[in-house]
Amino acid sequence: MKKIFTRTLLFSFLLIGWQAVAQRPAYRQADTTIYAGPGVEGQARPRGVVIRYERLPSFDIESESDDPRIGNGEGHVRRHNKFSVSAAAPLINRPQTKLIIGFGYELEEFNFEDLDDNSYSLYRYLEDKNMKSISLQLAYQHSLDERKFYIIRVKGELNGDYTRDDINISDYLKTTVDLAYGWSLSPYYSIGIGVQYGYIFGRQRIYPGLLYNRTFNPKWGIEAIAPAAARVRYNANDKTLFYAGYRLEGSSYNIYADETDLQQFGDIELRRTDIKGLLRMEREIYDFLWFAVEGGFRQYYNHRVFEDVGTSDDELIENDLAGAGFVEVELYLVAPRKWLEKGQVRKGPGR
Repeated sequence: MKKIFTRTLLFSFLLIGWQAVAQRPAYRQADTTIYAGPGVEGQARPRGVVIRYERLPSFDIESESDDPRIGNGEGHVRRHNKFSVSAAAPLINRPQTKLIIGFGYELEEFNFEDLDDNSYSLYRYLEDKNMKSISLQLAYQHSLDERKFYIIRVKGELNGDYTRDDINISDYLKTTVDLAYGWSLSPYYSIGIGVQYGYIFGRQRIYPGLLYNRTFNPKWGIEAIAPAAARVRYNANDKTLFYAGYRLEGSSYNIYADETDLQQFGDIELRRTDIKGLLRMEREIYDFLWFAVEGGFRQYYNHRVFEDVGTSDDELIENDLAGAGFVEVELYLVAPRKWLEKGQVRKGPGR
């Protein structure tokens, strides 16, 4: 049942990053045309540079392994920190075609309580160890007309601890390809379907997904990337937005646990998946400068170590992490309003 539920929830992340290239949907006036895109009226503007910090308070962890060389263990995590910086910029920003390049850097850190030389190997290795992810992506969005659009995204990530001197890029590289096709049914309603071929959960697989963005009135709307994320949006005004919903997150790191009992296995892989119920506020500081505060409850669903990188077999350790609250703060730049107007509107016939 757990595996079935996991696969149902984890079908895709493919459209999460595509909100960065969102534009208002199609409609025609006497002298202008706005082309189709995944965004709807009322949504937040596309982001350029984002700085994010997340903090989770203390929680317990229990670990089990069928390998007698590793055994079982339990401990207490004092804190779990995440820090990331990302940036996206248009290489092409035309009304009908957009090409966005994006870069990201993220690190994840565990701090345990009362560790010593006899503590569990995995905990001793993870203590103050920065799990890093460096990514580069290209996202291409093309509007066929005022109602139909498609998106192609290619992303490469280097995920791991980067502790070895003799590493190659291929040791950490994971590539992802996303394809989506969508319809702007009105300025307030867009849907889309798509697939992702990537390494989200270790082994390269295909994951389908569904986009559903709808604004019901000037105050309320829904933004969903089923089943990876969904949230209700409340527009207090042009400068303040509130959200409530959930988000599914996951990561995979290639590591070499030297100076512990895990060293004998060489390169291993740590994968995690967690579900977050959240409340969020976004507020404008200045036209192009915003900040956000987010909080809620995070429940880990899977947190495992695998002996063979990129496979779903050969599980070395299964970790059970207790649920905990979390808080996240962001500072980010958005596209100025005049840039959006330039990228969306073209003169009509005869202009």
